[in-house]
Amino acid sequence: MINNAVIIDAVRTPQAHNGGPLAPFTSAELLAPLLERLYQACPQPELLRDVVIGHAFGRVGLGRDALQLAGVPVEVPAMSVERGRASGLSAIDYAADKLVSVNTPGYMIAGGVESGSQADAPVDPAMADAAHALAEEFRITREQRRTYAERSRTRAAASADKGLFDQEIVPVGGVSTDDLSWEDADPSVIDDGAAAVLMIDGGSQRRLRRPGLRVTASATFGCDPARVGWGIVPAIEKVLYATRLKLEQFDAIEFDEAFASNVLVACSALRLDPEQICRQGGAIALGHPWGASGAVLMARLFDQLVRRGQGRFGLAAVSAGSGQGIAMVVERC
Repeated sequence: MINNAVIIDAVRTPQAHNGGPLAPFTSAELLAPLLERLYQACPQPELLRDVVIGHAFGRVGLGRDALQLAGVPVEVPAMSVERGRASGLSAIDYAADKLVSVNTPGYMIAGGVESGSQADAPVDPAMADAAHALAEEFRITREQRRTYAERSRTRAAASADKGLFDQEIVPVGGVSTDDLSWEDADPSVIDDGAAAVLMIDGGSQRRLRRPGLRVTASATFGCDPARVGWGIVPAIEKVLYATRLKLEQFDAIEFDEAFASNVLVACSALRLDPEQICRQGGAIALGHPWGASGAVLMARLFDQLVRRGQGRFGLAAVSAGSGQGIAMVVERC
């Protein structure tokens, strides 16, 4: 792990529900303020190798469009990855691997974005059906789902009141706070938002003595699309095996709360206390911008573990609608 990629900065936009204050902005316009912020924060911008952006919807060349809007030099390249709502975390995973595989110092920016308001893509009812089927299989009751969802909203509201999101948010068009209005108990919609991280190779991070999150392990796993939400369970099991860590050793765990039932099913299968998940509130309250969702989780982990020094190990996990899951373990260093 000595040369593993290290995340040295992570930011996100406010998150807003479809038709809300971020609806007028394209995906490139949502992403551009983050790229500008991370490019300016890069200690050696001339060593920025690539920008990797995940999105479920959007035009080809979205990352390059955003770089141009951000005022980043035209020499900086960009590419896109797509793994449904796991796209943002997959982009970070790809960038981390690339930093390790090339034996020269350098930086990468990676993340995800989605303009749900402009994508005009309806939620696939099969996803809700799959979540319901998993809930029945694991005997997750409607009341349990409602209780979890309400806890997520309560936690997010308390975190916002305490200013716990302030340092990770980069305003967009004058919008600087999350839209926390939500009523459904078990939502899954496409929201508006973006998140991105700045990464460096391990050797350079040690020389700079820059605090960050080392990417210690990641895993992706495919499952039956009729069991959407299950994919994170084997993915998490794989990263736990790779790191020899136990779930009780993690100080912060962030799951994508596309459905409360999927979170509770994963907790049941992994014998994990749901109280440990998204302790400052999750997507049920903050929103669910598909391509950005996994990158949002990493921005949340960075804020808790690095900026606030609230522990050592973090775990992020996202399932994708096509029947996939991705999990990533990070360690404060």
